[in-house]
Amino acid sequence: MAERYLLGELNATEREAYEEHLFSCDACFEQVKTGTEFVSHLRQMGTEELQPALAPGFIGGLMNNLRQPATIAACALLICVSTLSIYQQRTIAGLKRPQVTPSFFLSDGARAGGIKTIAVPPNTRFDLSIQLLQRGDFSSYQGQILDHAQRLKSSFPISAEQTQDTIHLLLDSSLLGPGTYSIVVNGFTPEGRKTEITRYSFELQAKD
Repeated sequence: MAERYLLGELNATEREAYEEHLFSCDACFEQVKTGTEFVSHLRQMGTEELQPALAPGFIGGLMNNLRQPATIAACALLICVSTLSIYQQRTIAGLKRPQVTPSFFLSDGARAGGIKTIAVPPNTRFDLSIQLLQRGDFSSYQGQILDHAQRLKSSFPISAEQTQDTIHLLLDSSLLGPGTYSIVVNGFTPEGRKTEITRYSFELQAKD
């Protein structure tokens, strides 16, 4: 809709409704602002660099070129890239701010065949903690998150020092999604032999 607005493709009713929407939607406002600045930059470049060579039909030719499908696609791509950059900057800024995240501890019940139920709102980061009660004589450790079909979702290294205390995992519900998962911790000998040390199970649910 922002692209159609900038290209003048909206009728009077659509344009008026979209302009009212801009006052309440930061994302759309940023898209239109970025696109407007881009067009303004193009005009400024044309004025500064091409002014000596202006001919009566030059402006008309430039506007015709801006209406070409390839040019429109390039402008739309630039708007999308700019919007993504703004979103990434906001996301990074949000990650830098202090956050209070839901925290859960997987006890022996989740390790001994039980399933811990974890309910968090969608798109929420949460802390999941486990302990290795039986570490064994291993030179390195690795954790894995498996889905209900035992397919690998992600893996993470665990240092020998981290096994001495509670292991904290910062997870994102938007990446896992509702379902049943297992956290498996494997130990590796200096020769590379892998042994499963412990396994915890939990069910992730979406909470309103």
